[in-house]
Amino acid sequence: MGSPGAARTRTDVPWFQRVLDNIPFLLVLGVGFPTILYTVWSVVELQHLPTFSEAPHGALHGVGLEGASAAAEAAAERAAAGAEQAAAVTGETVTVSMRQMRFFPDTLEIAAGTTVVWVNDDMIDHAVAYGSSDTPAEERLFESSGDFPRGESFAHTFETPGTHPIYCSTIGHEQAGMVMTVVVTEDGP
Repeated sequence: MGSPGAARTRTDVPWFQRVLDNIPFLLVLGVGFPTILYTVWSVVELQHLPTFSEAPHGALHGVGLEGASAAAEAAAERAAAGAEQAAAVTGETVTVSMRQMRFFPDTLEIAAGTTVVWVNDDMIDHAVAYGSSDTPAEERLFESSGDFPRGESFAHTFETPGTHPIYCSTIGHEQAGMVMTVVVTEDGP
């Protein structure tokens, strides 16, 4: 037998006390590790996506900078610098990337008759809808049929000139800032 002042061994500690003693470690393991993995994966994913200015001619579904207006070239320069993106496109089809709870570009100026294709380049599902979450369903000009996963897309052709608000209708995404504006002109940007 040990003396009264001897240290307790691991077998002397009840099992529930050992669990309670390890709660901080278990929390770090259960919450911190997945968070770190998600953050690292997000950074790796962002390195593989071209910016608006880096995409080769035609890589954005038939729209290159060669045919865009001076406003689009200026927007591409801002995008390369990490600034808020805006684009003006005169082509028939333009692509918008959905990633990191944002639309890229988040402002788009197009001619009437242009088709916008929203592509989900994110690890989580997204959806596209006209207006905002406050817009009644009957007043929405269009809405994707639910959330769509990475690699999937949704397209809409804009015929009506004006300023059109767009948002991600996946729960919580609009509130996180996933909104954009499409400005449609009769004669092009």
